[in-house]
Amino acid sequence: MKKTLTLILTLTVILTLALAVSASAEKVFHTYMNEDCPTLNGQNSVQTSVNTPASYCGATLYRAVPDEDGANFHYIGEIAKDLPELVGENTWRITLREEACWANGDPINADTIIYSFKTGLDPQLANQMADFISDQDITILNAKAYNQQTAEAPVDWEDVGIKKIDDYTIEIITESEVSQTSVCSHFTTRATVPLYEPLYEECLSEDRLSSTYGSTAETWMCCGPYVIDSWVYGSVQSYVRNENYWMPELYNYDKVEVRIIPEMNARVELWEQGGLDYLAPDANTIETYIDDPRTVEYASATVYHIDLNCQNPLNPICSSVNYRKAIYHAMNREVIAHDLFGYQEPSGTYVNGQAGMFSESGLTYRESEYGQAVTAMVEEWGPYGYNPELAREYLAKAYEECGVPEDTVIELIIGYDPSESYWKATAEYLQEEFPKIFEGKVTLKSTTYSGTSTTEFKKGTDEWDLSPNDWSRGASRTYPYTCFYYYLTSYASHPNNYFDDEFEAQYAVCDSEEVKADYDRMLQETQKLEEIYLEKVIHVPVVQDVTYEMFSDRMVLPVETYLPGFGWGLIFADIEE
Repeated sequence: MKKTLTLILTLTVILTLALAVSASAEKVFHTYMNEDCPTLNGQNSVQTSVNTPASYCGATLYRAVPDEDGANFHYIGEIAKDLPELVGENTWRITLREEACWANGDPINADTIIYSFKTGLDPQLANQMADFISDQDITILNAKAYNQQTAEAPVDWEDVGIKKIDDYTIEIITESEVSQTSVCSHFTTRATVPLYEPLYEECLSEDRLSSTYGSTAETWMCCGPYVIDSWVYGSVQSYVRNENYWMPELYNYDKVEVRIIPEMNARVELWEQGGLDYLAPDANTIETYIDDPRTVEYASATVYHIDLNCQNPLNPICSSVNYRKAIYHAMNREVIAHDLFGYQEPSGTYVNGQAGMFSESGLTYRESEYGQAVTAMVEEWGPYGYNPELAREYLAKAYEECGVPEDTVIELIIGYDPSESYWKATAEYLQEEFPKIFEGKVTLKSTTYSGTSTTEFKKGTDEWDLSPNDWSRGASRTYPYTCFYYYLTSYASHPNNYFDDEFEAQYAVCDSEEVKADYDRMLQETQKLEEIYLEKVIHVPVVQDVTYEMFSDRMVLPVETYLPGFGWGLIFADIEE
């Protein structure tokens, strides 16, 4: 009996200790990024990697959060106290939380927001993400004019629709009627994470034309649910809970570890070892996981495409539209999408599969009669626009147009990041195919770059012809034409160097208040815009991205399925061992 009692007491102690250890165990979310952040300053980088530290360690006026039942999401005030209130014609009042503060306890108030937005729009600093403040989901009165002003056409800050009312109230004046949801969405991007003025001023150059704010963890101030515990560049970012954050109950992780893993094989190995809670398989690995019950999929707002350089001094036909048409028709998109990208969808059109999904009819633009008409036009040329005979005909026209002798062999250059295995495979495939399709008149060689963005690579040289790229725009889910926004001359960080007046004029028609007020009319005008895009070959669409993702068994996601405009809400997920 004594031995039995002793055993029971021993087991009780062990169980109690086990429960105590379990209760005290840290919840650590292990994830990764393909590349590290060039800066933590969300106002001055087009790299999407900046979204991760901005989301976890930054705060914005509003934040998208999952519904309680996990079926959808909604917006709440983060730095803002409540949702924005319409108080006059196109005027939205935003009241700030008095408890909102920086990680060091300093208050965040109206002066913080005004300083941050004014700095983001500063015409001298020329921040790369200024457009995300001026006209992402809403267009703020005179904000873009202020940012792009010249000596001949100056614009005063007082004329910009961003106003301080009192210490904890601001007003936003838009150029046209917008919805409350659009206002909330506009103020959730990394470009609208506030700046810590004392530190930002220290990081400004003497001429105030540049800033090193965010170049290191020490030169950036956190204000979100987490703070940066350590940042070993090119290796790992580590976040821990921010003790001064005002809504800690929304978040479950105690710590977040973000590893920088450029190579897919290394990601897969770490995943298989249990070192990652998330994995997005690529073309070389999806075959292994396509039937795994942990794998989920959805069509994204991205269409992979190839930018064409029209200013390469080494290419005598680079400025010809006929040349661009030749390249468009030389793309065997079915092979590229299925065999090289792996379980992706070929696309000879550019408006993505999510564009227009919030339409009145519930149909996306691609599903509508207008999107279908463009798809049918492309199919008349060949499967997804692929037609080697047409490609040769247009190349011959380009030679004639540019006065190039028929026996000239033109060597094109494709530049890509070798860590993107699907583009590497595509480049190698095209190196074999182009000489066949163009009967020896066109060859292709590759040049690679790493540690920089595609945009930065192209800024460094004109000696390239083809450059793989992908840009997505969340606003296209409501306004499908906005997926073309990045290819306008008015977008400061545009990835292309070919512009067309007809294309830009039609975009302006789509973006007019008259057209946006009539959804069916907007779809019609978007069809015209996409047809101009294809006729002028602004660039070459290749693949509609289908995203595959996996989550470890210990992850408890806050939503039932992928939600466009929100995703899986990973920042709100929980961990159960």
